[in-house]
Parts: sequence; structure tokens; C-alpha cells
Amino acid sequence: MATTMLSERENESWDLGDQLWARDPATGAFELLGYRQLGTAAAATHPLDWAGLVGARLSHDPADCAGRPLALFPGEFRYSPATGQPLTPAPHLGSEVWLPPFGGERDGTQRLQGLRLTSARLSLPAGLSPEAKPDDELPLPCDGPCHFIVAAFSACESRLVALDVARGVLSQWLPHSRQWAELACAGGARLGASSLGDDAWSLAALEQQGTMRLFLPSDDGLAVVGINLLAGQCEVRTLGSACVGAPVLWHGRVHVPMIDRDGVVFVQAVRPDDLALERMPVAGLDPAAHRWLRPVADPQRIVWMGSRGQLLVRAEPIGPAGTASFLPWPPGVSPRFDLGGPSLAAGHLWQPCFLRDEQGGRVVSVQLGASGPTLRDAAGDDPDEDDDGGAPRERSTTLLASTTSSATLRVRLDDARRVSSGFGTKESHMTTFELAREDTVAFFAARLSRPWATQAFLYAGRLHLHHPELPVLPGWQCAA
Repeated sequence: MATTMLSERENESWDLGDQLWARDPATGAFELLGYRQLGTAAAATHPLDWAGLVGARLSHDPADCAGRPLALFPGEFRYSPATGQPLTPAPHLGSEVWLPPFGGERDGTQRLQGLRLTSARLSLPAGLSPEAKPDDELPLPCDGPCHFIVAAFSACESRLVALDVARGVLSQWLPHSRQWAELACAGGARLGASSLGDDAWSLAALEQQGTMRLFLPSDDGLAVVGINLLAGQCEVRTLGSACVGAPVLWHGRVHVPMIDRDGVVFVQAVRPDDLALERMPVAGLDPAAHRWLRPVADPQRIVWMGSRGQLLVRAEPIGPAGTASFLPWPPGVSPRFDLGGPSLAAGHLWQPCFLRDEQGGRVVSVQLGASGPTLRDAAGDDPDEDDDGGAPRERSTTLLASTTSSATLRVRLDDARRVSSGFGTKESHMTTFELAREDTVAFFAARLSRPWATQAFLYAGRLHLHHPELPVLPGWQCAA
């Protein structure tokens, strides 16, 4: 720690390594001049909204406040220089990371990507019921669908960031003021909107030396985004052309389908270190195949599914580069995305599809990424038939499964006969949300259309849900 006395009238400068503070010798008041590479907080931001980001300590003692409602001190200070009394640490909201849509990892090293799996621990108290109020309700950041990111972005604690995909707007949640604040794009850059739907959108992220960068698909290209929570800003650099699929970090590179001005679809590979681009032409591509669902990936391949076939990037035996190709669906087979996304079985990825045969057709599972693929009966995927008694049936679908706590977050429809044709209906359903472990905890109920499109995220020790038809973001405290 270095202290510099500038003059009797000027403030002292306190250099504390990763942060710089100034002290007014007349009042003893400290002011943050800079933290790491993030600068300082915006002038209009309440101190309690940013104190936790820099690990500051607090005092409400009049002897420290010098006429102000609150005094802030560097985090290294345990006691007040004026009174010798202990200082209070700023509230700490944790350092967890949640990357939408399923809380994925931030280095691309997990064996499987794109499935409804998270390594985050899912656990709720056993005594919850759908009739009880949530522990917290956050206001919505926008009118339409959003995606929610939780990360520290070089600060001392994680914060909640909302992405309005349709407008290309990022906002952060201010925990003390309990309001959303839009992040300003620095340097005149802008974050482009994305026309990818909820079943197609996802992001890639990479954390290096404590700094996280996001790779977001947009209609302008792949946006490389750095977020400064302290200053309330983001830096955006856009690469390539319009994204027609979502990016994935795979074998050390970010891969994303794009379309050029001539209407040609290709895969763009981006090297994260220097953002160098490598265009990968797609062999055998159907010219009419332009839109791709959220990718799934294992160590051997990336798969973006579309209505006409699969867009694949396969690993090469030598070197980081892969080869891109188009694989049509087998003859007589069409995908049934309305029955859900891919799943893992017998060490392979499978997608529900419809096979037309002499008996009219049936639902099957098709192995992804394989030419001449194996087809197998999709047990449990066939539409429910009404029973003679007319008793209501229930149907549940998984939103998220934890690989750490062996818990499954799912929605249960109380009248499944109304969705017997699959998940393509837009009708509303009485829906119960439940977390299944050793025991099943039903904790929330609402009437929603497409409840299987509900997003879940963990922030500050609470499990939150987002659905465009819910007026708030309800949250439940997780069990210890």
C-alpha cells in the first residue's frame, strides 16, 4: 500500500494495488478513483449498488460520514481510521456464474454442450408449496423474452445481467436500488439485435485471466462483448456477417453459422486470442437451409439442426480446425422439434423425429451427426391417447437437470390431453413447477402458454423463473 500526500489542500492518494482511492485530509472521506481496469462508478449510481463490486467497507457513523449518509473505505480497512470501530463489509452477492440458456460452463471444456444440463446445484427447501409466495420478485427488464447472465466480469462479486435479444440491449440489476440500468455501449459501438428464436439462441463465453468475454449472435455478425459492471458500460466488437445460428466454444475456437450477402451459409471459426477469422465452407449444403437451432456438441462434432438436415463441424485427427458439412435427414424422416430437443442415450445424441412408413408413421429417435444413422423407437414420446374414463392426465417435461445435485427442474401440465399433438400448441395450460430429487417439491403454479419455454437461472442464492407471461421474475431461496 502506497500513500502519497499531494499538498495540504489536495487529497491523499492511496494506491492499494488493484485499486486507487483518494482521501480528503480535512474530512477523512475516501473516494474511489479506479478499480482494476474498470475505472470508477458512474456518478448517478448509489454507492451501495457498486460497493460490493470493489469489496469496499461501510460505515454509518457520523464521525466517518462527515455529513454524508454513508462512508466508504477500501476493503483492506477493517477498522475506522477516525473511531477505531469495526467497519461493515459491503453486502456480498456471491461469485457464481450462470450462462444462458442452461447455466453452461465458461471455458468450453465440458464433454457435452447444448443439453439441458448444468453443473450448478439445484436444491429447494422441502416445505415449499405452489400456494406460497416466492421469496423475492424482481421486475422484468423488458416487455419481451430475455436471457439472463450472472457473472462478476472482473469485479469482486457476480451481478445479474439481462439481454433483450430483439433490441440488442444489455441491462444490469442494481441490488440496492432494485431497478434495472441499461449498459451504455462504449466508443459509439452498438450491439445488434438477433432474430434467432428461443430454441435457436445461445451464447459462448470465455474467461481468461479473470476477465470474461461473451460471444453473442446478432443479425449484424458475431458480437464480442466485454461488460464493465462498475462503470455501467459494455464494449462491443462485431465480426463477420449475420448469424443464422448460435455460437459454441469448441476445441479452443468459437464456431458460428453465418450467411453472407450472396445468401451463402458457412461456418465462421473465431480464434479467441486475436479474433482471427477462418471461413469454413459447408459441403453439400441445401441452399434452402438457412436457419439452425441451438447447437449441441461433444468432443467429436458440433450439430446445428434444421428442418432439412444437420449442419455439422467434425473434428480432424490433427490440428484444431474441423470440417463443415451438411447431412440431410434420412429418407422418410422429418424432425419433431415440438417434441423437445436432443437427449443423450447409449453414449450418443438423439433427436425425436417422425418416420413415415406403410402404417402411416411413428415417432422415432434419430442419432445425430452420423451418416446412415441408427433409428430407434422413441419410448414415451408417442402422443397420449384419451382414456375411456376421461380422467385428466398429466404430462411433464424437463427444463433443467443438475449433474451435481442429481435434481431435475420440470414443468407438469395438469391437462396433458390438450397437448397430445406435441409441444407445438400455443394454448395456455395450468402448469406446476417442481424440483425432483429424492422427494419432489412442487413450488409454483401458473397458467401459461408454452410453459416448457420457461427459463430458469440462479442468482444470489435463489432460483428464478422467467416466462414472458409472468409479470415478475419470481425467486426461491435455495436450500443449503
